[in-house]
Amino acid sequence: MIAQPKSKTQVSRRPVLIFFTVLACAVGAAIVGGLLPRLSRQKGLLAASAEVADRKPVVIVSPARFGDAKDSIDLPGDLQAMIESPIFSRADGYLKSKIVDLGWHVTAGQLMAEIETPELDQQISQARASLAQSQSTLKELRADIALARANLDLARVTWERWANLQKQGVVSKQDADSKEADLAVKQATADKAEATLATAQDTIHGNEASLHRLEELKSFSRVTAPFDGVVTARDVDIGTLITAGTKEMFRVARIDPLRIFVNVPQTYVEEIHNGQEAELRVQERPGEIFHAKVTGISNSLDTTSRAMLVILQTPNPGGTLYPGMYAQVRLSANRAKPILRIPGDTVILGKQGARVATVGSDHLVHFKQITLGQDLGTEVEVTSGLRPGDLVISNPTDAIQENIAVETKNKNN
Repeated sequence: MIAQPKSKTQVSRRPVLIFFTVLACAVGAAIVGGLLPRLSRQKGLLAASAEVADRKPVVIVSPARFGDAKDSIDLPGDLQAMIESPIFSRADGYLKSKIVDLGWHVTAGQLMAEIETPELDQQISQARASLAQSQSTLKELRADIALARANLDLARVTWERWANLQKQGVVSKQDADSKEADLAVKQATADKAEATLATAQDTIHGNEASLHRLEELKSFSRVTAPFDGVVTARDVDIGTLITAGTKEMFRVARIDPLRIFVNVPQTYVEEIHNGQEAELRVQERPGEIFHAKVTGISNSLDTTSRAMLVILQTPNPGGTLYPGMYAQVRLSANRAKPILRIPGDTVILGKQGARVATVGSDHLVHFKQITLGQDLGTEVEVTSGLRPGDLVISNPTDAIQENIAVETKNKNN
């Protein structure tokens, strides 16, 4: 059988077919090469997401525990000066000189400022003039009394003589009566002079008292420190108009020792007594412990906080503590019945009251309603709603829901 020769058309189509075949293979290889890594990555992400979804949240837990029978309680306290007094002027005038300034240490009786008192000085001059005038008047009245007494003595002698003559019949009774009346006038004149003298003496006493009062006011133009202490405030300067009793000039505080005011919760008030030792710490003096002692107890509870005010004292010879500082006071107390405690960051406060999120032995979360006792700072007391050993979650987030499974981690680890 003789083969037929191929046509030119068939020969020309073969390279085109080969080209498109190769191109299709290349495109297919490129598509497969691009999809496989993407599919692999997607598969890995889906596997990781599934692993994360299946992973349990990790929570920090702490067990509810009883406080020690012999326990210490840390309470906030306010430092205050033993004495702190505002210094007012008792004299009107202008501030002439300022001897001390803010922060100066002063001793009792030390001059702090001087006040210029022109009006008071004029009043003192007038009072002295009035006193001198009344003293001069007194001298005149004493001379008048001497004259009145002399006239009285003469009138008495004359009447006695005329009385004897009248008894002898030498003079008439009318003449004797006239001498007796003159004696009575002289007596009245002498009594009046003595009364006037007494009035003048009272006037002098009044003028002396007035002068003494003004001189006392003048002495207040020198403002002095009432006790040893530190100037904690100054509100005047040279030239300031000073009105007695209205403008605070200085404030002086005695800062050694210092007083600490602490509100002790009702649970511990029976354990606090006078003379009890305590430890004092302030944030600005890290690592330092100051010793304090209870010196006063109010013996009355505040109806709002159910706490009792206790006053302590701490020596402050170096002045390292300042009035107004915030402090932590540690007091020792013996508890007749220990109370459960939990960390303060485990408590959830809301409309339903105080709650905590607990983790059971099945690692499931359960929310419990609790009743709080005293706030002890880092810890709080729980009077009901928990049992010893219950694990409570610190800082529970919104992801912590009822009955979800969690992994626990001890807070102390």
